[in-house]
Amino acid sequence: MLEYMLMKIPIESIYEFHKRRTICHIACVNYFAGLVGYHFPEHDNDKNIEPMRTGYAYKNYAGYHREYNLPDNYDDLFVVARKTHHAHASHHIEFYNMDASKIPDICLIEMVCDWFSASFEQVYVVHEYEYKTVTEWFDAQMAHMNWTPAQLKTIRKTIDLIESRTNNDEVMNIWEPIIK
Repeated sequence: MLEYMLMKIPIESIYEFHKRRTICHIACVNYFAGLVGYHFPEHDNDKNIEPMRTGYAYKNYAGYHREYNLPDNYDDLFVVARKTHHAHASHHIEFYNMDASKIPDICLIEMVCDWFSASFEQVYVVHEYEYKTVTEWFDAQMAHMNWTPAQLKTIRKTIDLIESRTNNDEVMNIWEPIIK
């Protein structure tokens, strides 16, 4: 069993880690976007303002530093941060009140790139993910949504293009500042 360290972590350290991790995530999203001819410079630009900053900072820190004892309420802070971010970011289905059919193609593509970044981080960086591919995750978690046939075609085409063009070594280099 993993022993937890009973020490306080300065919030500045947690915020600094969050900032580095978010920079890596955004760079990773844009790596995948570049493979299909897009760039999303505004992706997740709200994660350094409240309430997203603190909630995501604690969650990200906890995901990488399981040996530390974080405040009991850090999960509650993350729930608020995630709900707020998803409600205001057009690359999340919650922005459309869970009506997938309303998502425009450009937002679908950003969404898929976001899925790839999150999946890569979980599979190759954190090593904690039940799904090994974005396709597997999509089929299990998202395929049941009310996508239009055209949206499903865009999603599947984007997934296929990214999977066929990804160089895992290049993506791992994006995450290097976090892995150190």
